[in-house]
Amino acid sequence: MRCSINGKAIAAFATFCTVLVYLAVGAAIFQAIEESHENEQRENYEQQLHELLKGVDENFHAELKAPCHMVEVLEATPNVTNTWTFAPTVIFCLTVVTTIGYGYMYPVTDEGRGFCIFFALIGIPLFMACLAVYAQHTANFIRWVCKRLRTILGGKNEENETVQQIVTVVFCLLVILTFSAYLSYKEGWEYFDSIYFTFISFTTIGFGDLYPTSDDTLFYFLFVFFIILGLISLGTVIEAQTTNFSKFLTFISNTCECMCGKCLTVEKDTMSEVDDVN
Repeated sequence: MRCSINGKAIAAFATFCTVLVYLAVGAAIFQAIEESHENEQRENYEQQLHELLKGVDENFHAELKAPCHMVEVLEATPNVTNTWTFAPTVIFCLTVVTTIGYGYMYPVTDEGRGFCIFFALIGIPLFMACLAVYAQHTANFIRWVCKRLRTILGGKNEENETVQQIVTVVFCLLVILTFSAYLSYKEGWEYFDSIYFTFISFTTIGFGDLYPTSDDTLFYFLFVFFIILGLISLGTVIEAQTTNFSKFLTFISNTCECMCGKCLTVEKDTMSEVDDVN
């Protein structure tokens, strides 16, 4: 039994490392493709700005550059307003394999778009497999917590599905509220906006109307950590609720069948009595 547990732990760790390596390699390739195009765009912009200001007094250059830059930001493709450095590109790769797709950053070259298709075709099933492995470990952890609670509270030593679902929801809420608090502190957002962004991210809806702008290493690490943890925890809750709804719909279906069957039986009995009288 001990070897089996260790083997599962090693397999889970190996799967997670494979995903991280895949994200890192993908980020390096995207960076190599898109960063050169980004640099070319910036050079063209600087050249056009230089031509525009060439006949203008140097004392007015600073005043004219500000509105020019604002127009450039409003009209530019994402490769101008977002830098394809390594860490942000890793986050971009994560949004691809998780299917969140905020839309704040995307490839604009034919090579980058072609590689994005290839990267997603392999990355999405790979990440889903990793998610399934860790979702199972999370479920096992929650069962262990419930068992410990039963031992501490002196309850019956048997599994209770309702209690497990409650613990799962509490765990998911803790993840959401913790990540939201960090985003609120780091980005200066309203707490409700942070909760909204967190939920939209964990459900892979990914509207992109809000997106954090912090760019330090610790933020990137925590962002990846909480996104993966949130997908696991909220996915477990949604799966449990899907099971509950399926049971409820099955109950309604069986009830309707029973009622219809009873009505048919009553109708047949009545017809039989009429025939007997006749």
